[in-house]
Amino acid sequence: MKIEHLQHPTTHQLDQLMTIWLSGNLTAHDFVSADYWRQQAPLVREAVQSAELIVGLTDGPEAYILGFIGLQNDYIAGIFICNDAQHQGLGTALLATAQADHHQLQLNVYVANRPAIAFYHYHGFRVIDQANDQATQQPSNQNIRCNGNVSFLN
Repeated sequence: MKIEHLQHPTTHQLDQLMTIWLSGNLTAHDFVSADYWRQQAPLVREAVQSAELIVGLTDGPEAYILGFIGLQNDYIAGIFICNDAQHQGLGTALLATAQADHHQLQLNVYVANRPAIAFYHYHGFRVIDQANDQATQQPSNQNIRCNGNVSFLN
């Protein structure tokens, strides 16, 4: 597996990213209507094209995307890993690469997404506030950690 920055994704790469994004949201956010995620897909596909993307790829000449982190400046829009590649350190590797490139990171995480909260907590992020996500009406944690390397909204 290799980690790379992906600039100007091809249509095929966008298809891979969006498949991973939708599957990840449907699995991790089963407390939000599946229709909501499907309706968001065209907007996300557009946003992904202008986001900073760090991807985990299989090795070899026919490499395909196993997962990615999407950033908008210092905001983590999400980390998404395909099911077969989960729990193998890819999310940690993607986050570490983003941390090396950014002095401060922020993100939001749904309160009901306990595995994500545990992941970010393990990596040093802390809850500083909670509010309802306006689009889904689900409670969302805002986390931040400032140690000179990272902070984020979870």
